[in-house]
Amino acid sequence: MSSEFAARVPTLWHGHDIARQTTTRLIADRETLVVADSSVAARVVADYSARRIEVDAHSMTVTAVAGMAEEIVRRPPSVIVAVGGGSVLDATKIASLVLAPGRMFDFAIERASKSALTFLPDARPPVDIVAVPTTLGTSSETNSVSILKNESGYRLIVGRSLRPRHAIIDPCNLRTLTSASVREGALEAFLRLAGASTGSRRSARGRRDAIALAGALLETASGDVEAADSRLRLARLSAATQRSAALRGHDPYSARHWYVANEVAFVLQVRKMVATAAIIAAVWRRVCSGDPRWGDRGSLEEFWTSVAGRVALPLDPPTGIAALVDRWGIPPPLRPTAQAIRRISAATETAWGNRYPMLAGLFADDFCDLLRDSYWSEGR
Repeated sequence: MSSEFAARVPTLWHGHDIARQTTTRLIADRETLVVADSSVAARVVADYSARRIEVDAHSMTVTAVAGMAEEIVRRPPSVIVAVGGGSVLDATKIASLVLAPGRMFDFAIERASKSALTFLPDARPPVDIVAVPTTLGTSSETNSVSILKNESGYRLIVGRSLRPRHAIIDPCNLRTLTSASVREGALEAFLRLAGASTGSRRSARGRRDAIALAGALLETASGDVEAADSRLRLARLSAATQRSAALRGHDPYSARHWYVANEVAFVLQVRKMVATAAIIAAVWRRVCSGDPRWGDRGSLEEFWTSVAGRVALPLDPPTGIAALVDRWGIPPPLRPTAQAIRRISAATETAWGNRYPMLAGLFADDFCDLLRDSYWSEGR
């Protein structure tokens, strides 16, 4: 079903105007299914002769994923080309599990209905996936992680069987993004590195890789992000976060802001990075106050002071990240009601806090305090 998958990470292809030629070569003489975001299909995959499913990126719920899985298993392909943003790539990766032995797809869906984090049994991918991103920052094209939206929230599924075989980054597929969207993606990639850098006991190589990539992300995204070369570089840097030692460490859950932002985004129905923009400075204030439940103060300060000066940001991490969010124009959500804060806090404790290692020792009251201390728009 799938070609030999010896590589630890997907093969990365990148460059101007390479997507069509590279994809054509990779799918030649193979039973192919194209899964494409309907908003980009006419522009990106209009002349593909392969069987095609067009999906709405804003409706990638568990129901939509199950529908995709039914189409995949009805006529199993030997390669799937996934074209779209992170939600489309994630959905395709999960749906492809229907071709895995041992009813892995059913296991993933069922487990995600009960748990915020699902680890899949270790197995090679059941089908080759060629991931062609049309947004940047998520790194879904190069990672072994997917987000599934169900009635409980955004659930995290992790496993080697989700890893694409190839990733194709072409700035032509990123040209319709607004500058604001590009910087949101850059911030997502940057905070992936920063979050990992709040963990203690990092290797010297991991620290070096994180600082080098983070500095390059800051410098590039602070420049002319309308330029195709800049978009290509940012997309490559985002992919590189998964292909270096930057995210490797003894604490796999060190990006603790992610778990709170996940619940904020679901309850308030806002984009993940908008939710992150609201809470990140408040999280870092807790790290820098010396609360080890949120991260290691020394590690965060070392990381931040190594990169902030490149773009003239304040050297105090909470002040500096707030300044970056403001400089890049990431809009905060409207201030949630007291009821919404209680709902988010309870959901965060239930899914990630208390006895779970992601936010161990943190409870609903801690998250209420965090959200009251976060940065919100007051509206009119």
